[in-house]
Amino acid sequence: MTEQPHLPLDHLAEPVPDDEAVTQPLPPPADLDLGAATQPLPPPPPKEHPVHRPPVGLIAALAVGVVVAVGVVVVLIGRIDKEPAAAAETPPQRFPSPQALVQYLDRHGLSCDSYEALGDDGDALGRGRCVAAGATVGVGVYEAHTEVEAEWNTLAGSRGPLFMALGDNWAVDGPADWTKRVAEALNGQYRAQP
Repeated sequence: MTEQPHLPLDHLAEPVPDDEAVTQPLPPPADLDLGAATQPLPPPPPKEHPVHRPPVGLIAALAVGVVVAVGVVVVLIGRIDKEPAAAAETPPQRFPSPQALVQYLDRHGLSCDSYEALGDDGDALGRGRCVAAGATVGVGVYEAHTEVEAEWNTLAGSRGPLFMALGDNWAVDGPADWTKRVAEALNGQYRAQP
């Protein structure tokens, strides 16, 4: 290592002012030149905007919410039937057989169990019986509505309480409440003879 020469420190020393110079009053304000002091200050330097990072938790919660909402919409769309509901279905006006009538009732929540075909009286396409609401139910399907009316008249004149649902070519007799629901489900006529 080489040593550098030291400069004398005398040139750095300032004379100490005497007490009289320090205690002198300032000149009056009228004598001061304020021209340079009244110029507007330069604008402050622009503040640096820190980089704002989006809140990761909020973005994650929004993403989960969107995924859940899309999932709910997909499930709801998947549940929409393309065909009308069975309850909104217009029931048939005519049935080809008593079995077809009983099967239709079963599909629409009016079950009639243990169906048994009965002999033909000649005026019916078919007759049968089954059990609904703990009671025996008579089911008949006929060629024409006039035969349905004839069945009502025959049964109404021959026995006590009678509750019947009558349609275009069918008749059902059974317990009052169940038979009334059959008439409503098939847009038929409900008749009661106490």
